[in-house]
Amino acid sequence: MKKSTYRPAVLKTASVSTDEFLSGALDREIRTRIKAVVDTEAPVSERLLIKRVINSFGIQKAGVNVRDVMMTNISALKLKTTADKDIVTYWKNGQTPEMWNVFRVPASEEEKRDVLDVAKEEIAAAAASLIRGKKDVPYGDLARETAQLLGYTRMGNNVVDMIKKGIDTAVKRGYLKKKGSLYSEGKI
Repeated sequence: MKKSTYRPAVLKTASVSTDEFLSGALDREIRTRIKAVVDTEAPVSERLLIKRVINSFGIQKAGVNVRDVMMTNISALKLKTTADKDIVTYWKNGQTPEMWNVFRVPASEEEKRDVLDVAKEEIAAAAASLIRGKKDVPYGDLARETAQLLGYTRMGNNVVDMIKKGIDTAVKRGYLKKKGSLYSEGKI
């Protein structure tokens, strides 16, 4: 498993009206910015991708119409996606979600993503990296250490849910072995 630093995409900013954004005149620039975010941040959640792009246009909220414009432009790019219930993640060309073994930690508190914006594949890699050479680690310890490694000190509901998805993914991929509520190193 590989540890890396998470860096958000830096997009040029322009202040436009919502009507201008919705007009279709900016679609080429919207797609350019979508591509820039995916190229820099993938795997990136749909929620964070939309937020980054609309904020770069001076728009703070993704209402229904703004979201529709974003989804039309995202769809036009035919990006690779994975979905887990209501969380959609976009991947750039060359990234293989099924074999993902990288986790990214924020360089600073300001760059920390919401846990819902961290791909379960990244969380799986983080959990697997913690368990190297260890045997019989209780689930609670593994979950807490994984959350801390990714920069989350509080175990709120979203953190608990996403860490569980990541650990479950690590088990399914064979990165971790599970025996009851104990975990040990799998094939890495």
